[in-house]
Amino acid sequence: MTAPTSLVLVTGATGFIGYRTLIEALKAGHRVRAAVRNENGIQKIKAASSTRPYLSQLEFTLVPDILKEDAYYEAVKGVDSVIHLASPTTNLPTTPTEETYDEWLLQPAVRGTLNMLEAASKYSPTTKRIVITASIVSIIEWPEMFMETGSVFNEQSRTGPASKPYGGLFAAYGAGKVATLNATEQYIRTQRPHFEVNHIGPGFVIGKNELATKRADILASTNGAALGPILGSAAGPTPSTSVFVNDVARMHVLALDPKVAGGQLFLGVSENSNTKWEDAFDIVKKQFPKAVEDGTFPLTGSNPTKRLIFDNGYTKKALGVEFASYEEQVKSVAGQYLELKE
Repeated sequence: MTAPTSLVLVTGATGFIGYRTLIEALKAGHRVRAAVRNENGIQKIKAASSTRPYLSQLEFTLVPDILKEDAYYEAVKGVDSVIHLASPTTNLPTTPTEETYDEWLLQPAVRGTLNMLEAASKYSPTTKRIVITASIVSIIEWPEMFMETGSVFNEQSRTGPASKPYGGLFAAYGAGKVATLNATEQYIRTQRPHFEVNHIGPGFVIGKNELATKRADILASTNGAALGPILGSAAGPTPSTSVFVNDVARMHVLALDPKVAGGQLFLGVSENSNTKWEDAFDIVKKQFPKAVEDGTFPLTGSNPTKRLIFDNGYTKKALGVEFASYEEQVKSVAGQYLELKE
């Protein structure tokens, strides 16, 4: 593990994965500079129970707009490494259209990441490693996510840029992830910066959203893939690639280790990509029988599973990570759902 006194910049620190990653970095002994958009984000992080034991290791920097060229100029100064999670999601206040996907999803994803890389290159000679959040949708064609072709994907899989029309919100989100990974890898090849870059490519991230204050906050993320059927909604089909949020967060921190080679992508997929989403029914019957009996979990929804095959054996070996089961993931998020009010 990198030296306990190292200073790590974590962007997207108020996000679902971002906050858990911040905590994992603090637990590992790092000092953390958390980048947030506004003062409200600072207060949310400070007030969270998981943060309180580590306040002496934590500082904050405001980055209101990641699209500004100088967004990270100050944030990166003096840091030893960066975990860059800040990126647009599909949880937007207004649903974009085919005409605005580029503006709302693709350009912010690419520009925000390149701004980070440029800032570290110009203003942070101390930075030796940057870890960037990618996705399984970064490395496969969007239609193939649902085709059950039997193809096996691994850490070396890549795809070219998506073409317009993207064909929907989630396809455009995937196109943004592809464009960001491709742009980052091109930047490293052509600019040869003084730091190395690793990527973390998770599947559908499931687990407790520690900054959520109401049930709707949980469902706004990929947690909906597991919670939806439990609560009675019909979703999917969804690829068989769940992963526990704590595991994804820990992967980001492990990928900082100088003993782990740079220039790699690591896959966050549990159950050997054998997740069956509707197994959540049996899991909550076992773990939360009262909530099933009283109708809180009606178990009347559906989410058919599409088998997508990933071989992440290299990731497990290189990072020394073992992935939590789908049962552990569902137990975590369903338990939080019961703790929160509407």
